[in-house]
Amino acid sequence: MKFPFDDDPHTACIVCNHVLNKEEPITYITHDEDGMWQFLCSKEHTTADARIVSLEEVYALDPSIGEVADMPCGCYINRK
Repeated sequence: MKFPFDDDPHTACIVCNHVLNKEEPITYITHDEDGMWQFLCSKEHTTADARIVSLEEVYALDPSIGEVADMPCGCYINRK
């Protein structure tokens, strides 16, 4: 499966521990103005819930994020 993002697979991104531990699905994705990606679930979060991982690692957890690989910086999406 080809990596669908233009970003380097080792690009750092933010993911919540609920997603990383496979407790919750990714429901909120942001591509921040500075180019940072965030992949979160629908729970409330604190900074203690944040983890820094590679974009490739998040893609391996949930390949469906590839559907938004071309999302411009400054945008977000809520998924069900």
